[in-house]
Amino acid sequence: MDSLLIVIFTYLILVKCYIVCQEDSSYFSPAIVETQYLTFDMTQYGPNGGVFSSPNFPNHYPQDTILFYQFIASSDYRVLIEIDHFQVRGVTPQCTHDYLDVFINVTEFNLVYNVVNDQLLHRYCGRNKPPLLISYTNLLLLGFFTEDTQTEKGFNGTFRFISEQPYKNHLAREPCDYIFNSSMSKRGEFLSSTYPGTYLPWQSCNYSFVGLPGERIHIRFRDLVLFKRPNQQHCPVDLIKLYDNTLNPLELQRFLSNFYQTNSFNYQTLPQQTDQHHITDLCGKYTMPLDVYSTSNHLLLYFITTHYGELTDGEQAQFNDRSISLRRKGFYGEYEFFTTLTKLDFISRNRSNQYLLGTECDQTIKSFGQGHGEIQSPNWPNLYKPQTSCTTYLLGLDDRFVLENVEIEFDHFDIDCHLASFVIYNASRIYDYHSRTHSSSVLRSEAFITAQKSSSFSNYYQQELDFKDNLSFCGHFKPEGRFVSRSALLKLSLIPNDRLSEKILPLLNQGGKFQVKYKFVKSYHQVFADEYDRTNSSICNLHYYQSRTNAGKFEPPRSSENDYFSNSNCTFNFYLLNEYSRLLIWYDYFNIADNNYNQCSLDNLTYSYRSYISSTYYSYPYIYCGYRNFPPPYLTSRLTEQYRIHFRSNDDTEAGLGFHGRYEFFNESSIFFSSVCRSPFDSIIHINETEQPSGNLSSNGYPENVICEWSYATTSGFQFNLELTMLDLEGSKTKDPPQGCQSSVLRIYSEGKIEELCGQEKDIYILTNSNWFTLQFISLNRQTQEPLQGFSLSWTIVQVKNTLNNNQCLLSNDYFDCKKFSNNRNETLFCIHRSLICDGNIHCQPLSKDDEYPNNCLEHFSSRSRFISWLIKHQNYIFIFIVIILSIVMLCISIILIFLCIRTRRRRRQEQEQQQEQECLSDETKTKSTKVSLHNNDDNDDYDNNDRDLSHLSILEDAVTTV
Repeated sequence: MDSLLIVIFTYLILVKCYIVCQEDSSYFSPAIVETQYLTFDMTQYGPNGGVFSSPNFPNHYPQDTILFYQFIASSDYRVLIEIDHFQVRGVTPQCTHDYLDVFINVTEFNLVYNVVNDQLLHRYCGRNKPPLLISYTNLLLLGFFTEDTQTEKGFNGTFRFISEQPYKNHLAREPCDYIFNSSMSKRGEFLSSTYPGTYLPWQSCNYSFVGLPGERIHIRFRDLVLFKRPNQQHCPVDLIKLYDNTLNPLELQRFLSNFYQTNSFNYQTLPQQTDQHHITDLCGKYTMPLDVYSTSNHLLLYFITTHYGELTDGEQAQFNDRSISLRRKGFYGEYEFFTTLTKLDFISRNRSNQYLLGTECDQTIKSFGQGHGEIQSPNWPNLYKPQTSCTTYLLGLDDRFVLENVEIEFDHFDIDCHLASFVIYNASRIYDYHSRTHSSSVLRSEAFITAQKSSSFSNYYQQELDFKDNLSFCGHFKPEGRFVSRSALLKLSLIPNDRLSEKILPLLNQGGKFQVKYKFVKSYHQVFADEYDRTNSSICNLHYYQSRTNAGKFEPPRSSENDYFSNSNCTFNFYLLNEYSRLLIWYDYFNIADNNYNQCSLDNLTYSYRSYISSTYYSYPYIYCGYRNFPPPYLTSRLTEQYRIHFRSNDDTEAGLGFHGRYEFFNESSIFFSSVCRSPFDSIIHINETEQPSGNLSSNGYPENVICEWSYATTSGFQFNLELTMLDLEGSKTKDPPQGCQSSVLRIYSEGKIEELCGQEKDIYILTNSNWFTLQFISLNRQTQEPLQGFSLSWTIVQVKNTLNNNQCLLSNDYFDCKKFSNNRNETLFCIHRSLICDGNIHCQPLSKDDEYPNNCLEHFSSRSRFISWLIKHQNYIFIFIVIILSIVMLCISIILIFLCIRTRRRRRQEQEQQQEQECLSDETKTKSTKVSLHNNDDNDDYDNNDRDLSHLSILEDAVTTV
């Protein structure tokens, strides 16, 4: 049995050593990994190429692999690679395990040379499959590296060889300086240097279009995909800069000078000067086709790429098409030099009227407080040319004091329905009842025009604004009535029916014409929604549905003379889509006249809401008014179905400028929900009052644009005592006058109680009325750069004493009375769990410090508590130590037993030999012993007794020796 235990124990030790040695490669001397090469030459495979894969594909690739794939095309060809399946162990972007390195700008197959010259395009691992790859030269290199640990399936793909001629047309200077000259070709194509493959980082490419005098240049992008992070207004990584009427603009020189000095694009450090030649910057992905026009015979396209940026998981989630969003595809387009494009002399060049650079004949007309005039079709009073597309944007005033609507009326209208349509956006028609609409004037359906617009016309300016095309006309009689914008913006567009077609009917070689009168009309600020009482402008009931729009703004009705209207009664109703949605409300500006900041008895703003589980409306306990007393950002609670904002003003002459509010409906994928804290969509945390009687929460600094929400609940009958140990946020609600909480707020919910906090506070204590509480932290764009710290809060589960329990602690053996000797009966007394006594934190505040008094801290309890706590904290290490000690003891016992066993066998062998010798001696003396006289019997008896005594001593000695 002992031998069996020894064998088992030895086997376990050997297995453990083997596992440790497998995990720690330092036990073995490092093996030399042989570098392998695979070559795919166009002379061998031909232009159509073939397939390639990782070793053993589709089975797992081997460990400790360094494998280079060398693709070689002829001198006038390039290599095109497309990966079909990709599964390599690692996590982007670090790729610390296995990875595939891609080099597309290779001049020789020398890894050290390529790395030193920074020609690595990108490193891929995980499931981040490389996009389409096209080499910049006739060589392409892939490097596959694996570790000596577990592996995965690997990758496979196809390769082929394509002509480099399209990339060399009009190339004036390497690497990518192109000149397109009208004297050489009137039309053609242009593309980025590795389109449709991934373009190279750190490039500056020049595309110059030079026409003859009197020519205009039209370029049309057929495809354009550049890297851009979501929700960014500018283009900080990769971009196209477009310039009109120049090939060497000053703005581009300043831009490049700043870039080369800082080695990065910093829009904040660029001079604030604007260049009259700069059309626009392009990045990201656009709806195609995308048209750009010059005003003269010169146009410059400058393409700049920087580092190979990566999107975070949160940014990637905002894209619907993962494969497109990550691709740095570049661009492909067509160009043409025209002498027949629309002349721009019909656009008045003054302070109000401005031609939009980059468009065929678009213009803006701004009010500046006094605006009226006429808009004519191109080539007026003659007919415009077919296929002409012009848009006019009328921009009225829209500020804190006044809103202007745009009103238009047709003087002349003659547009053949076979040619084009005249579309009005963001407007409503007002009929004059004494007039009758002529039957020959055609009003086209909205669905038809929307389809025509999306398929036939698009430019960069229209993609920045959201206009609704709701009225469209064609025919030989002018549309009757007046058309009024629904906001300060009105858009008028002349859109050809088939702009892409080159077939024009023989009799339609001339277009139509039109003339429109416009004027800007002062109005009051209002938000159009489902219901509005136009007979009484001071009463409004506005509705906003998540099913229709996710974000927008809301404002009170405002007169053009005295800010918002007196005696107003306006309600803004917000409807959430379902019980899993949330609504965020915040304010850019807030000024409601009232000197009493606490009562707000004159003009004020209040909230109310109802949930999916009740039809009752509940009032939010706070009321807002006054100058700069900003309402804090507000996020609706769980299960909210409808949320209402009520604005009231009295009948006096004093009024403020009102407020500018914003709203946004949220779901779980919002960028406001950070991974550093719990989101409002996380489940409620249930706490066991005995296992975890206290805890802490904090903001971990003062993050920006973050919404966090923690919801805790415990057993019914217990409550939470909250201690706000630190509050360091922007704003203040305690100063006189208060500043409010414009950008951030800490909101604490419990049954029948809501606390709204900001500014600088400490030692705030809140006892909940029930067994739950919700902590909500909202931090939007900061207004100052003060070094603020956020908040820190601790909570303790308590038993509240009342008359129902005779003002005693239930389970008194487990709970400690925080106010045993208090004479103040107005204070709410509670009890805490005894495990919290003398733990270094005062849990009885604000009642007392009894739980940390020395006389309540029993020495043995404290020692035992600390010892038990220490044992729990280090239980894993204690268990390992005990196992080691037991193993050593068992090994020692086994060795001792083996030693004793061997010694016992040796002793027995010696005793047997001695016995044999004694038997021989007894035979020799046997005859002598018979001669002994009988009178010595007594002496023999004594001798036998002595022998027995010696035998007993010998046995005792053997036993002692054995022990």
